[in-house]
Amino acid sequence: MSKFGEARFAERYPGMALTADQIEFALAMERYMRLNARPFPTWHEVLAVVRALGYRKVAPPAPRPERPLSE
Repeated sequence: MSKFGEARFAERYPGMALTADQIEFALAMERYMRLNARPFPTWHEVLAVVRALGYRKVAPPAPRPERPLSE
């Protein structure tokens, strides 16, 4: 990731301590929304950006813990 991108993100969102992966994702989403004139992308579009960054599902999802019944 370029230093320009990180610096620009830090200027826009001061006080945000983000990892390199988080910054890469935020910048990719910002670019997608700007290029496609989509201020509110759908979850399908977000997933497409995530996949374009190279993320893949590598293991089956873990079972979700049961919610306790309210008494």
